[in-house]
Amino acid sequence: MAERYDLAVVGAGPGGAATAYYASKAGLRTVLLDRQDFPRDKPCGDGLMPHAASEVALIGLADWLDEPHHGKFTSFSMYTETAYLRQGVPPTLHGPHGYVAAREETDAKILERATDAGAELHTNTRAAELIRSSSGAVTGVEAVKEGETLRFDAPVVVAADGVGGFAGNGMKAHQNAVARRQYFRGLEGLDMDSLHVFITADMNSDGAGYGWIFCFGDGRANIGAGVSTKALQRTGRNLKDYYDRFLEEPQLKAWLKNAEPEGPAKSWSLKMGMWGAKRYAQGLMMVGDAGSMIHPISGEGVGYAMESGRLAATWAHEAHERRDFSASLLSGYERQLRRKRARVHLSGQAMVNLVPNLSMMEPLFKACEKDEKARRTLIEGFTGDSPIYSLLKHPQALGRALQIAVKERRNGGG
Repeated sequence: MAERYDLAVVGAGPGGAATAYYASKAGLRTVLLDRQDFPRDKPCGDGLMPHAASEVALIGLADWLDEPHHGKFTSFSMYTETAYLRQGVPPTLHGPHGYVAAREETDAKILERATDAGAELHTNTRAAELIRSSSGAVTGVEAVKEGETLRFDAPVVVAADGVGGFAGNGMKAHQNAVARRQYFRGLEGLDMDSLHVFITADMNSDGAGYGWIFCFGDGRANIGAGVSTKALQRTGRNLKDYYDRFLEEPQLKAWLKNAEPEGPAKSWSLKMGMWGAKRYAQGLMMVGDAGSMIHPISGEGVGYAMESGRLAATWAHEAHERRDFSASLLSGYERQLRRKRARVHLSGQAMVNLVPNLSMMEPLFKACEKDEKARRTLIEGFTGDSPIYSLLKHPQALGRALQIAVKERRNGGG
């Protein structure tokens, strides 16, 4: 006989675990399913922007974030083809710094908070399909564990399985970017208190992309690169080739001279930007990567995953209070999510679509070198703390960028 729950959550990453934590705290009997066991490695940049760190702190992990083996960054260093931009972390309600914490540990800690709150965890359990009544209403999840078919009855299901196939029929958007990262130890001459972002000519000649170095507090660093899928299609190159060329950039090569890799490089795909996915239906909500809650410029997703999980748990509780699991009621989750994030995501995605490669923004990067206020707004657009169109508030910087672009064109640079 199937177990009965108030809520079934598929996927125990940050989005799913946060959903289970808040739902359990609200008194919902919650089951959490994941096809893997924990702790498990999750390829990622490992950076927690201030808003993401705030979400981690909200579930009681602020002291854990401050443990010395985690990185704690207070500034950004952006290297472009012709410019170098250094800027302190933008002052926000989330605090004056962010963190770098390995996803293997981060996900396990968030999951621990969910189970401590009362969520029932089933690992090595693959969710196979939604169960529906004869009228089409969601009634639970069918899953498989060690060859045995299991059934978990629940009137509300949250899909938090990232780019996985569960509940994705007509809901999930296609991936539009790929990324690759590797851990290194022993970099020399690097400012460990800064997030280092590289907008290279190689990654932006036929599409958009950037590289990064995010430093931990124990001497290690996460070095990675991400490019749009359009770049792969246009060039016929693969992600490994982009990554390997990034490691040959002169500045990186100098820092890596005596460094040692720790483990192999790992790759993953993602859908950047919240548009194109449907995040609710009758008895169903999508959170985190499954709902395309990834910043369209930076690719950061942990904070948005946890935020969407927190909101989904609220609406699951509301559905039980009203005994209404309709799409009409759960659309409130989508409306609330859009009120919080639509401006940032829509403007970022519009910029990505209008500017096919970041090399086209080189005059703006150059202008921001000498304009601290515009530089800060640019970084805020990267971190998700401000819509990218906020740059319109800096007409002098935009004017200088136009002058630079015109001069370069006259000199044969454009």
